[in-house]
Amino acid sequence: MKPIKHAVKSILATAVLAVGVSSAQAAPTTALYLTMDGSGSISGAQFTQQITSYVTALNNVFTATPALFGKVAIGGGIFGANFLQFFATQEITDATILGNLTSALSALDPGRGGINTGATAIGDAVTLSANALTAYETSLGADIKLLIDVTTDGANNFGSNPATVADAVTPPIDSVNCLGIGGAANCSWVGTSGTNFGNAADFVAFQGALEAKLKQEFDVPEPGTLAVLGLGLLGMVASRRKQ
Repeated sequence: MKPIKHAVKSILATAVLAVGVSSAQAAPTTALYLTMDGSGSISGAQFTQQITSYVTALNNVFTATPALFGKVAIGGGIFGANFLQFFATQEITDATILGNLTSALSALDPGRGGINTGATAIGDAVTLSANALTAYETSLGADIKLLIDVTTDGANNFGSNPATVADAVTPPIDSVNCLGIGGAANCSWVGTSGTNFGNAADFVAFQGALEAKLKQEFDVPEPGTLAVLGLGLLGMVASRRKQ
């Protein structure tokens, strides 16, 4: 009888963690840095679509999984030939802070923060993103998962080699990930330093690809996982009643 009770308790505990009944955390468990391409190969209309996609994807992910509030921290920067941080890394504790992030993203359109659009310096952007994340982790005094999330429609053509940089910053960065937009995007430089999420077909398809990537980076459980947990619990109860 006791083993069954222990098993039921274990399943319930797992379900609670998956659903996020309690999201109270002493510190976030993951910090993600959004490293976004703003170079001149992206037209004004495409850049607007890119911003809209970021805002929509972030809102959708947090709305669908409110347990993420208090568990993740997010920062962001935009790059061309140079780099501009548009949102300092901070814990996304509630809808207000998430709104501050999406407002900072929206404010980049149409001026792109005044960055130099004449080149695509992915390697330099990865270095500065890594610096921001490691400084944030140091300020917390805790060891958390650090992810750099590059999105680009092209390939590095200025500054440091992103492949060399990605290898150099992992660790302390846990993963340098990349999602391409369109056929000209090149994320192959990621190598073994992170995940190459492939290419969205175009800027219209980008939002869906970005949302799926964010869910994977935040370890959001799929609905099927929760269903399996529920079935397991029901099976245990049914088995107990038959005895």
